[in-house]
Amino acid sequence: MGKSMDKRKRLIRGAAVFVVWAAIVVAVRVLKRKRRPRISYGPMHERDRMRIEYLTSKIWHSDVTCINMLRFNRASFFRLCEIMRERNLLENTVHLCVEQQVAMFLHTIGHNLRNRVVSTNFGRSFSTTSIYFRQVLHAIGELRNEYIRPPSSETPEKIAGNPRFDPYFKDCIGAIDGTHVRASVVKDVEDSFRGRKPFPTQNVMAAVDFDLRFTYVLAGWEGTAHDANVLADALGRERGLQVPEGKYYLVDAGYGAKPGFIPPFRNVRYHLNEWGNNPVQNAEELFNLRHSSLRIAVERAFGSLKRRFKILDDAKPFFPFPVQVDIVVACCVLHNYALSQGIDEFILPEVTWTAQPIRSQTQQARDHRATVDHCNWKQGQSLVCWTNSMSTMMLGFLADLVASGKRTSSGFKQCHHNQCAQVLNEHFKLSLNHEQISNHLKKWRKIWGRLIQLKNLSGALWDEDTCTIRLSEEHYAGHCANNKPDIPFLNTPIEHYRAMETIFGSTTATGKYAKSGNDPLSIDLEDEGQQSELNTSPNMGESAGKAPPKKKAKLVHKEDDPLVTTLQDGFKMMAEALIKSGGDGDDVPDGLWDALDELKGFKDEHMAHYYAHLVERPKIAKAFMTLSKQNKLVWVSRFMEREFGMVYNLN
Repeated sequence: MGKSMDKRKRLIRGAAVFVVWAAIVVAVRVLKRKRRPRISYGPMHERDRMRIEYLTSKIWHSDVTCINMLRFNRASFFRLCEIMRERNLLENTVHLCVEQQVAMFLHTIGHNLRNRVVSTNFGRSFSTTSIYFRQVLHAIGELRNEYIRPPSSETPEKIAGNPRFDPYFKDCIGAIDGTHVRASVVKDVEDSFRGRKPFPTQNVMAAVDFDLRFTYVLAGWEGTAHDANVLADALGRERGLQVPEGKYYLVDAGYGAKPGFIPPFRNVRYHLNEWGNNPVQNAEELFNLRHSSLRIAVERAFGSLKRRFKILDDAKPFFPFPVQVDIVVACCVLHNYALSQGIDEFILPEVTWTAQPIRSQTQQARDHRATVDHCNWKQGQSLVCWTNSMSTMMLGFLADLVASGKRTSSGFKQCHHNQCAQVLNEHFKLSLNHEQISNHLKKWRKIWGRLIQLKNLSGALWDEDTCTIRLSEEHYAGHCANNKPDIPFLNTPIEHYRAMETIFGSTTATGKYAKSGNDPLSIDLEDEGQQSELNTSPNMGESAGKAPPKKKAKLVHKEDDPLVTTLQDGFKMMAEALIKSGGDGDDVPDGLWDALDELKGFKDEHMAHYYAHLVERPKIAKAFMTLSKQNKLVWVSRFMEREFGMVYNLN
């Protein structure tokens, strides 16, 4: 045993010497590498000088050049950079200072430039420009709670004391309207984004106070979405649009009248350019005139926003759609910041109602004749009672048109509605026209939109075979108690579902990409390498196709370093030797059972138990083998007394 311990100690000392020797070799090698001269990539001062010269001469030379390039004057621009730095939203890096980062971002959204153009102008690489664009976008989004705030509950200054509006509109806190911003999406979902515009758009709803500040923004809805649906989404969000008790917003007729929202009278002159030289005739026209004079604030806000940031002004964007949504919200934040710095040339002046030139008698007669013809046509229309069989035939005919590829990307044309009306008239002996077909189709589009919402209910299951939305009995009872119109669509097969899916499946707005001004922007900034839901949503980068796959790093085979190989082999041999030497003390000594068998006077089963005890403890077994026979008897007798309570006579 002593020889084994000495051998182990020698191995440990040898291992220690080997580790010290290896550490010395590695340290010497590192020092040698540090002595090598660094590779020079050429002088850096010339390139930096050209970058600074571009910023100084083309951007910061004067307020005129700064406004032309960045859409802000110099004082507002440097104040914005200071805010970013104070709040630790942006910081100077080895590549760019904060001013350069913000300048590249503002230059991009101010003129709707590609990142490649901006990178060329600022003397940066394409990847650097793209990375810092996302960082600045995220930083501006963090200012949303400071600059996009709910309106004050006090009477606005524009209304207070003004006899035209006070006290009639004293509880009005702002105006709400929507605008369409051009979008770039993939072909698969383009139909749902193409509404009244000839190109895909996103529907942006905003609430504005009478100082032209945005108090709420909801962007990202598809262009086909109705304004009322967007407003309902804004009211239903967790941090959505809030209307204080007793206050209201002015809205247009598309939103409808509801608590907290007042639209104008329908079929009454409303827009300022409709009044001409004709005075107000009745109370409804007077209300509409005052309503329009106040609600024009939201039109001015949208006009000023698109005037400052050309990326929103019917220009085709070059970013993925989620980034396009973030850019809209960021532009609203920057618009409010610009207002906090004072009125500049991008803010549209207020237009008041003035008398227009008197129209000629020929023009007045033509307008009157068109109005009379329209009224006579309306009176000649008879009401149609749509039966289930008529709806089935209409939906089936239009579904066949979609399946045959005859429907255009902007929807059904009037000729399609006429064809459908002709088929129904021949079969049911009716006299339907294209407008009645179009109106009835709107009803089914509304039903389809509601079905999409019901399918997304928490706890709802979709049965594809029977086209049924299934809810548990308790969930069904609770939902239907508050939503009785949904009863025909739950826990029962949905009629005409397949036809509606064919007609409206790719053209219905769902709002799943919508984002409000209360949500963080560019949330995928920290992990751009991983695919997320935002990255897999409709994209439009440099082209409308799928994004090219990322290039894999090339694997370069390197020859093994002899020194590294020697050290690895040495440590491996040392570890094996230590493990082997450490196991010498765990062997059971030879002749252990013979030594126990020589001890007489003990029961065999007790001796077998003591033998197992020694086998489990090899060191005790080795010590036992070194004892004399008398001492062995003492050890065994004590064990028997302790374990079994039996006392043996050793004499």
